[in-house]
Amino acid sequence: MSPQLCLIRLTSRMSLLALLAALSVVTWSAPAQARTPGGIIGVGYYGQHGPPPWVEAACRFTAVYEPCHCEPPAHSPFDKTLGCSNTSQDWADRDAKNSCTQLCTTPADNPPGNGGTVGRPGGATKGDVLFRGGGTVRRRQTGGYVGFVPYSEAPLGYGLDVAWVASALVEATTVPWVFLEDLGPAIEWDDSKGTAAFVQAYSSELGAPQPIGTCRHVLQVACPLRDVKLGDRLQVCSGESEEDARLIAQTSCAPLRYEALSRSWSPWALYGAHSEQLHRAPSATVVAVGPRQFVGYLPSSLQVVGLHDDWVKLAEALLERTDGTTVWLAGPAEFYAPTGE
Repeated sequence: MSPQLCLIRLTSRMSLLALLAALSVVTWSAPAQARTPGGIIGVGYYGQHGPPPWVEAACRFTAVYEPCHCEPPAHSPFDKTLGCSNTSQDWADRDAKNSCTQLCTTPADNPPGNGGTVGRPGGATKGDVLFRGGGTVRRRQTGGYVGFVPYSEAPLGYGLDVAWVASALVEATTVPWVFLEDLGPAIEWDDSKGTAAFVQAYSSELGAPQPIGTCRHVLQVACPLRDVKLGDRLQVCSGESEEDARLIAQTSCAPLRYEALSRSWSPWALYGAHSEQLHRAPSATVVAVGPRQFVGYLPSSLQVVGLHDDWVKLAEALLERTDGTTVWLAGPAEFYAPTGE
């Protein structure tokens, strides 16, 4: 059964200067909730270059967090982060450090074939499959496995059993899925409860891979992943039930593509509203592809949102659509500057 995918189309336009003063509420066909207008929360940059001047000019309060270095498997095209707030110095101080940990959640580019295998060590997932904020398990060269948690400046820890490390990541992140990277073709997964599930991307030309662990319910579905070099199909394995495997197959293609694409975006800023939920993963991404040319990406859709000429209105629309608190900004920072700067 092919996944049923929801296509989302947005059209919008708004000036950056209008955002920095006040933003109108985006209206959708469905009733929309009024939300606090957003703004630049944090920016990553190299100290010798400094943050974009137009960002500093738009911030009433600023704070700098340094050094900002991401632990593998994340990477950082910056060594400092700037916290920005028009509310208080306290928020600027908090978001300076928070921006570092948020921006460090994006994995570095990996060779083709990596990042296409995801595991769920626990029981059935309720609702659609989403991988935002999920941890990563990698094999250590000296033996055993290491787990990486987003929003942390150090690995979670080490273990000899991959399932145990994966379960520890789920407990730490509250995301039921973990990425399984660099583990080789055969992963020894001890599923004592018989409820684990796996999603494996593969190319139909090479054939379906060997299922991970003991897999009682297996399903293969088409999934257009060639543009992210993960293949064109998914193999879904569930120890829970045939229905569980079917639901995973229906809703895992889009978020897997989104996560794979994000490896090349290198987000440099966070846009949104200040929130006490500092560890909530950004809900979407705006990517600049040219001057006054921006596209949006949603984890729940295979379709690109855009092309838009105003990134502010696009970011607000993505937040409204996803009920999120922040979105990532990626692509050259100069494309985001107000016209004439």
